[in-house]
Amino acid sequence: MNEDLYTQPVLSYEEMMNKCREETRQRVSEVIRLCMPFADTPEGRILMEEQLYGVLIQMLTFMQVNNRRLRKERQREGIDAAMANGVQFGRRQKFVAENYIEIFKRYENGEIDKNTAREETGASPNTFARMYRELKQKNMI
Repeated sequence: MNEDLYTQPVLSYEEMMNKCREETRQRVSEVIRLCMPFADTPEGRILMEEQLYGVLIQMLTFMQVNNRRLRKERQREGIDAAMANGVQFGRRQKFVAENYIEIFKRYENGEIDKNTAREETGASPNTFARMYRELKQKNMI
């Protein structure tokens, strides 16, 4: 058995396929000599090699797709577990005003202007506009 096929890292798909073909040829010729002397013809060997290559490529493709699916499932499980534990993803909001809803209500009622409300919340103009729009959609102001 060629140890390089299993122990050495493979740099490219072509290199991997060449190593697999070489290993398969060696094994096929051993099996043909021992078990199937009737198939020990050039045409029989070529046909068997092609079939084995097809099976090998299908197996490697299945393993790759399956590994990708399993990795995505584990990633999703990790994200769900983190969210269940209260982990917040994304950037934190810059403003820290605890009474921002009351500030937005005062702005909505016309008690203060937009710049004053934005300064009191400590939000940037875009954040202020987004928060105002979201609170308005949720009927919180």
